[in-house]
Amino acid sequence: MKKDNSIKLNSIRKKIDEIDDKILKLVAQRFNEIHKVADLKDDPNQVVDHERIKKILKNIKAKAKKEKLDTEFAVRLWQLFIQEAIRMEYSKIKS
Repeated sequence: MKKDNSIKLNSIRKKIDEIDDKILKLVAQRFNEIHKVADLKDDPNQVVDHERIKKILKNIKAKAKKEKLDTEFAVRLWQLFIQEAIRMEYSKIKS
């Protein structure tokens, strides 16, 4: 690899690391809010809201498309967020 390319690569990787830090902080903020939601629920039947999930995934798909991000990837990522939120809420209600 040429020295110029190596310098550019390191610069780009540094930007990616900075973006990763921001993403991680935003995900932590998102789950902090989910903890607040879980605190308001006292019945396991309140945890899964299928209509809300469908709405969230539909919105994510549209926003991903607008941002030229692979929509299947974005939906899978949010499904993971949703699954973790559900697991967390059930856990909190049971304790």
